[in-house]
Amino acid sequence: MFESLKNYFRGSVWRYPDTRTQIFPVGQGRRINVDANGDLIYSTCIEILARQIAQNEWGLYAKGNDEAGGLAAKYHRALNLEPYPGISAYDFWEYMEKMRLGHGNAYAYIHFDEKTTTLDRLIPLDPAGMRVYWDNANILEGKRKIIYEYRDTVSGENFLFLPEEVLHLKSFSRNGIVGVPAIDVLMSTLRSNAEVESALRTSVENGFSGTIVLSYTSDLSLAKQKLMQDRVKEMLKSADNTILPLPAGMSAQNISNDIKSYFDTLKTTNSQAISSFFGIPLAMLNIVGGAGMATFSTNQMMSFYNHTIIPIIKRYSIELTVKLLTEKQSVKGYRFKTSNDVFDFLDAQAKASVLSAYTGAGILTANEARASITYPRSNDPNADKLTQRGGTGALGDSADNEGGKEGENNGIG
Repeated sequence: MFESLKNYFRGSVWRYPDTRTQIFPVGQGRRINVDANGDLIYSTCIEILARQIAQNEWGLYAKGNDEAGGLAAKYHRALNLEPYPGISAYDFWEYMEKMRLGHGNAYAYIHFDEKTTTLDRLIPLDPAGMRVYWDNANILEGKRKIIYEYRDTVSGENFLFLPEEVLHLKSFSRNGIVGVPAIDVLMSTLRSNAEVESALRTSVENGFSGTIVLSYTSDLSLAKQKLMQDRVKEMLKSADNTILPLPAGMSAQNISNDIKSYFDTLKTTNSQAISSFFGIPLAMLNIVGGAGMATFSTNQMMSFYNHTIIPIIKRYSIELTVKLLTEKQSVKGYRFKTSNDVFDFLDAQAKASVLSAYTGAGILTANEARASITYPRSNDPNADKLTQRGGTGALGDSADNEGGKEGENNGIG
């Protein structure tokens, strides 16, 4: 009893001492179990997506995609600099995306300054302490359909929040109300990966041993065969015993189980399934496929951005617009969007090629292209004008205004 009490205050649980010895079959050795939650590829995929989302900067835009100016300033600090005292915007959005994928839901309490109506804080909340209630019984008489109940694990207090008071970002939702953790969707694949890892580690731990065959010339009775087998088991049950002494005339052969090639194939297949689920090319993982990012093309990066990143950004954009703006502002066409674009995900050579094509086609001005690569604005008046035909003339000009009439000095007419 006293031992039990002493161990309770030490933070442990007292158990009766177990004096039984473990007998392992020959060739089995010690079993190593790997937790499915510790899958490296699964964790890497979440880390990649979290970093991609965290580097985005949010802006408020009016109808026509023009910046909202003074109104946007009310949200800039909380969204892009310091959402909560001591937490940078990068760390905040990285945390939100990891919670969204890892727990299925990410929550943050919205706090506005009552005097200035400026977005004052975004307080991250632990998804484990949140419960979402759907009033399908019409207890609230249609006034509120969703209620959030949050239990602070530090203070132990309970809080009730209305939907407009909480940023709620979901993943893999089955009902549109709450999300589902990625690990729940991928559990069968992750367990398969864990079994693969367990088998390989167990095999390595036991020296890739399989079954030991003892060969001898004389005949042994069943009782003596059993006695010999028990003695071999006794010697091999410890990982420290690597030498097997045998009497004269007897030999031992290890029949190994070559499982590595089979499990490598299965591991590769599961890795492809996990990366495909998250929408991440294998080359970005630098795990399967050899050269990794060295073979990652511009087209692959643009495909990753368009098919994986943009849908996630759209989810964030809608949630910010609905929860941070009034209904009147939304009707006027105000929207939260990221100020980043696909150019931020391209390498320098690919970015220069695309920007040159855009400025030459009259899509971007020179100063807009310079801003995309964080170059200072040019004071040249022409840097704010759209050009055409590779920059040889202003947008809308005919060929006659591009330094010579069409057909002159070119052997025509």
